[in-house]
Amino acid sequence: MPTSCPCHGPEDPFDGAYAANKLEELKEFELHEEDAEGWLYRGEGSANIVLAYHGRRPSFIGRVLRLRKASKKDDGTQNQVKKEPKPVLSEEEAKLWREWPNMSKATTSAALAHVFACEVMQPLLGEDHVDAGLLVFLTTGFLEAVSRDVLAKQREWRRNDSKMDMTAGVALLITDHSLFPIVPGRVKDLPQTITIEIKPKWGYLPDAATISEENSVKRHVTRFAMHQHLKLQQGKIKTMSKYCPLDLFSGNVEGIHKALVQMFETPQNNIRIFLKGVEIFGGPEDGGSTNELMVALEEKLGAVMVAPEGERVLIFQRLVASVLNKSKVLDQLLRLQKLDTYAIEGANLAYSKFTGMTDDAGADDESEAGSEEVGAEIDSRPVSTVGFGRVCIENLALEPEDTQKKRDKAWIKSLSWEESRCVVRNFLIAATAKDCGIMLTLRPLYNEHGTPFSVPSASVATCPTTGQQYVSKIAFLDLDTKRLKKIPVYYSLDQQIVDTYKNEAPRHM
Repeated sequence: MPTSCPCHGPEDPFDGAYAANKLEELKEFELHEEDAEGWLYRGEGSANIVLAYHGRRPSFIGRVLRLRKASKKDDGTQNQVKKEPKPVLSEEEAKLWREWPNMSKATTSAALAHVFACEVMQPLLGEDHVDAGLLVFLTTGFLEAVSRDVLAKQREWRRNDSKMDMTAGVALLITDHSLFPIVPGRVKDLPQTITIEIKPKWGYLPDAATISEENSVKRHVTRFAMHQHLKLQQGKIKTMSKYCPLDLFSGNVEGIHKALVQMFETPQNNIRIFLKGVEIFGGPEDGGSTNELMVALEEKLGAVMVAPEGERVLIFQRLVASVLNKSKVLDQLLRLQKLDTYAIEGANLAYSKFTGMTDDAGADDESEAGSEEVGAEIDSRPVSTVGFGRVCIENLALEPEDTQKKRDKAWIKSLSWEESRCVVRNFLIAATAKDCGIMLTLRPLYNEHGTPFSVPSASVATCPTTGQQYVSKIAFLDLDTKRLKKIPVYYSLDQQIVDTYKNEAPRHM
């Protein structure tokens, strides 16, 4: 069997000694070249390629594989299974994430992603919405076989940007959120599923005192809008997106609906729609008009909607906006994004302090105790809560939001090692929340004969326009750990985005 989440079992599959001793036992669930049949390319993000299973093996039905990507220069050794496995995290990163010691025991990137999703993101975003997945072993033969389908379907800029990690020995097998569990004996006349996948991006305007005057545009223009100018300059897009994340995170159904309409008009990679797990709508390959895609979508929505042709897309947009608004998942995601309280300018300064200092005696003593609260305080509030058990946003925050906005660069420079650690840790958690995806899956509650097909674990949503009922579920995707060494890269990219916007924006007005 594939290994499950370490917080759900007595043995820890992320311990190096355990991995070495049990490797042969676990390899009975190993994917070989002959297992590649049925695994087809579905899509990818910056860090992973996703394959969906369309075969007949019961173990894989309703599952997708998340395969790690590597840069063109990367040899991919971080995800190899070795006889003498070493932790993926550096010593500094182990200290950074010390509230979750299982992270420092992960010996592959897939295992790190698994434990991070399980122990950090599940408590923060809800177990119902986060699937930590299962670890499975991969052979080179399997990777070479599936890579042919990947290369045939990848967009050109994706192929040029990175590659599939052909040395990966481990991958994550997770639930295919575009489907609902099939109840044995109830497959006949089962209604079809419709799924919308959204990349929401940053949902707020930063207002930290650490933002310099020359970068003050960040307080008024969204990161997404500014980044569009850089992507256009780099040739990654051909037209500017109309989408505004502030609308999606507005907290009201009309704002969410407005954002969805914007994404439908200029989807890029921010929205995709699947019917029965097969993509039927997304950004066109050439970045051009979506008119033909919209016409095709209107027709295909007839499989899941009781609505007149010509109105289905509009009604579907209203339905999705209603479900997202009532679920409050966007509100929860926004709260997590706002853990980035001091902006990249503050996080970069805290990073320099954290990496340039040795953790103080108080921090070391507490790390050994594993359960005592860190003594350093800001405005009489505890900075860290090592050993606090179940994590929540409230006990991660350093201080009240109103106070955070007043903290300038001089204040950041005055922080202790432990306080700097918390700033960096929170920034990286927020970075994951800013880069994740949301997948909403709907299926008509009743089929065309009026037979109900409910799902015990799913909610029931009602279309505000037609009154048609659907079973629904929402999942967060791509909740990967952001690495400590990336902070200077994020800082440089942020400055590049701001500079490009200030130079290019006047030309597009």
